[in-house]
Amino acid sequence: MPISGDFHLFDDDHIDGASNMRGVYALYYQADADTPVYIGHASGTGVTIRSQLRAHKRGHAGKCTQRAEWFKQEIDSFPIARERELIDEYKRANEGRLPRCNNVHS
Repeated sequence: MPISGDFHLFDDDHIDGASNMRGVYALYYQADADTPVYIGHASGTGVTIRSQLRAHKRGHAGKCTQRAEWFKQEIDSFPIARERELIDEYKRANEGRLPRCNNVHS
């Protein structure tokens, strides 16, 4: 099941309103696109969805994710397992390929 919830602009104001908890998130180039360009997790203990989004926005993970325009987020107690589930689902639907920006760091 894809990340539930609404699309949010990938700008400082909306990132400041993102969850300060552990969970998963997806970045998109278009809000109406069904295809995320990046799927990531925030494992907690100082690493939150908000902190991860800020790092992407600042370019710490490269230009591919820095150029995102939208994001979705989902609070989850087991974010690594949920991220794996989302990536496996993506790969099944896309001939075994990773999301575009996940592939940059593989």
